[in-house]
Amino acid sequence: MPDSAPVLAKLNEKYDELTRMQQKIADFIRKNSSQVIRMSISDLAEATGNKSESSIVRFYRILGFSGYHDFKVALATEIAGKSFYHTYSELTENDSVITVKEKIYNGIIKTLHDNYSLINNELLEKAVNLILKSKRIIFLGFGQSGYICENAQFKFTRLGFNCFYSADAHFNSMLLTEPREGDLLFCISFSGLTKDVIVPAQKAKPLTKIIALTGSAKSTLGQLADVCLVSHTEELNYRTDAMMARHVQSMFLDMIYIAVTIQMGDKIINRLSKTKQSLSYLKL
Repeated sequence: MPDSAPVLAKLNEKYDELTRMQQKIADFIRKNSSQVIRMSISDLAEATGNKSESSIVRFYRILGFSGYHDFKVALATEIAGKSFYHTYSELTENDSVITVKEKIYNGIIKTLHDNYSLINNELLEKAVNLILKSKRIIFLGFGQSGYICENAQFKFTRLGFNCFYSADAHFNSMLLTEPREGDLLFCISFSGLTKDVIVPAQKAKPLTKIIALTGSAKSTLGQLADVCLVSHTEELNYRTDAMMARHVQSMFLDMIYIAVTIQMGDKIINRLSKTKQSLSYLKL
């Protein structure tokens, strides 16, 4: 585990893989992180209802730490860092407009920072290579994810790719009736459980390659994908998690788009200039 990876974000990433007792430890740490950095390993074991320190040892090793001291130092560093990166708290019905502004703004900053440390660079490069080799790109996503798909279709069409996106599940089903060699499905679903994304993707396999941008590599969509890019957000009330997920998804798409543009070399510069000129008549 990289030293820069936030402990709390790593807890969220690994949470579903933990045993029930380990999840209890994770919950305690998330709620009492400032207290934990001052606790001995015996204190933490006792506070979380574990009979021996070995349970704590197994827990921090799952997170990638070789020692309890290293774990506490990383956690303490993260807590100290929040004075700059501003963790965001839940919105309440009593929040003023100013408070909402601060919580949303700080939440976006923290979420992007946490995701930066957890991005798998190898998978990101594989996603770029799949796009460069594709003959046709079909974006699948609905709701908040659909907004990202539509933006992605516009951007990659500018680069000369043969792209499709529709918010109509019937159209997508028709389009993928006979998948072609060289087809690439770019599927976006934070839950990884959206039926209108998963069913067409399942039918398109194995001929079609699939890139998934989702919240869990263990989700149905994540397991189906050739390349699974995982985004992480904290689930809070008022559905702010959906807002944060949209910003993270947009960040992933922008990184991939720029990386693909650079890989295409000088030839793409003229095309981008021409497409910009072709749109100039729309401006007064």
